[in-house]
Amino acid sequence: MKKHFRLPGILLSIIFLIVAAFFISKSAAESEQFKEGKSEIVKILNFNDRLLSFRDWVFSEAAWEEKKEAFDAVIVETDLHYQKALSYGHYLLYTILAFFTIMIAIYAKRRLYFGMTFALSIIGFSLIGQGIFNPILEIAAFKKDMTIKVYVKPSDIPYFEDAMAYLGDISEFTKDVVSYIEYVPFVGADLAQASTDLIDEGEQYLTVDPNTEIGFDKVFPGYTYFYYQNKGVMDVISLLWQHDNKLVAGAIGMFSVIIPSVKLIFTLILLLFQVKGWKRFRKFLGHLAKWSMADVFVVSAFLAFLSFANMSTGVEMDARVLFGLYYFSGYVIISIALGFLLDRSIKEMNQPEEFEEPKIEKTKEGPDNILIE
Repeated sequence: MKKHFRLPGILLSIIFLIVAAFFISKSAAESEQFKEGKSEIVKILNFNDRLLSFRDWVFSEAAWEEKKEAFDAVIVETDLHYQKALSYGHYLLYTILAFFTIMIAIYAKRRLYFGMTFALSIIGFSLIGQGIFNPILEIAAFKKDMTIKVYVKPSDIPYFEDAMAYLGDISEFTKDVVSYIEYVPFVGADLAQASTDLIDEGEQYLTVDPNTEIGFDKVFPGYTYFYYQNKGVMDVISLLWQHDNKLVAGAIGMFSVIIPSVKLIFTLILLLFQVKGWKRFRKFLGHLAKWSMADVFVVSAFLAFLSFANMSTGVEMDARVLFGLYYFSGYVIISIALGFLLDRSIKEMNQPEEFEEPKIEKTKEGPDNILIE
C-alpha cells in the first residue's frame, strides 16, 4: 500500500463525523424537550401545590380532572420526544456499524490494526458527544394515590371539658327548640325526631367515647411528586458551576470529558503522523489515560441509580438509567480496547509491507549489448 494509505480513512471519517454530529444534535434537542416535559409534569403534580391548595381539598374531583387532563397531554408529548431521541441514537449506532465495517473492509488485507484503531478512535468521539449531551439518569420521589388521615380524638380537642359542660347546659334548650319543628307541615315530625337523635348521639359519643378517633381519609388521586431530577453529564457540570461548586464542576469536566477527548486526539496523532520519539509520546499517552475518570463517572452513576432505587423513605422512589449513560459507557469500553490496539497499530505501520514488489533498478545497454548498471 502506498504512503497515502491513510487518505481513504480520513475522508471516510470526516463524512462519518458530519453525519454523527447531525444525529447527536437532533437527539440532544429531543432530549431537552423530554427533560422540559418531565419538569412540567412535576409542576402539575407537585406536592406543595396539591397539599396547600384549597381547591384540591374541597373540590377534589374537579381539581383532579383538570390536572389529569394536563398531565395526560404532557406525558404523551414527553414520551414522543424521548422516543425520537432514542431513534436518533439508533441511527447513530447504525452509522457507527456501517463506518466500522467499511473501515475494516478497506484496511483488512494490509493494515487491519490501523483500520480498527483509527475507526474506534473516531467512533469514540461520537460516543462521548452522544453521552454528554443526553440525559444519563432520572430519579424521582412520589406517592401514588396519596392518602392523608384527618382524624382527631374528642379528648384531644382544646378545652374539651369546658365544651362538655357547655354542651350539657344548652342540650335541653336545644331540644326544646327542636321540638317546635314538629309543627312544620308534612316533614316536621320526622325532622324533629332526626335532630333530637343527632343531638343525643353526639352528646353520648363525646361523653362515652372521648378517646375514639373521628375524621376521614383524604385521598389525592394519581401521582404526587416530592422530588425529581433528570440530568446528563453537562447538566451536572452546569448545575455544580451555578451553585458555586466550581472546583468540583471543573474536575468532572476535566477528568470525564476533556482528558478522554484529548486522549482520542493524541491517539489520532500517533496514527496519522510520523511522530519522532513515538515511544515517549506513547508513554505520555499512557500516563494521560490514567487521569481519565470516565469509567469512574459511569460507575458512580450506576451506584446512584441502585442506591436511590432501593431507598426506603415512606414514599415511592424511582430511578431509571437513560440512554445517554449507555453511550458514555460505550466510550469507556472503546477506550480500553484502544489501549491494546494502538501499540499493535504502530508496530504494524513501522513494519515493511510484505506485498510490495522489489524495486527494479534502471539499466542501460552499453556497446555490444552489455548491460551496464
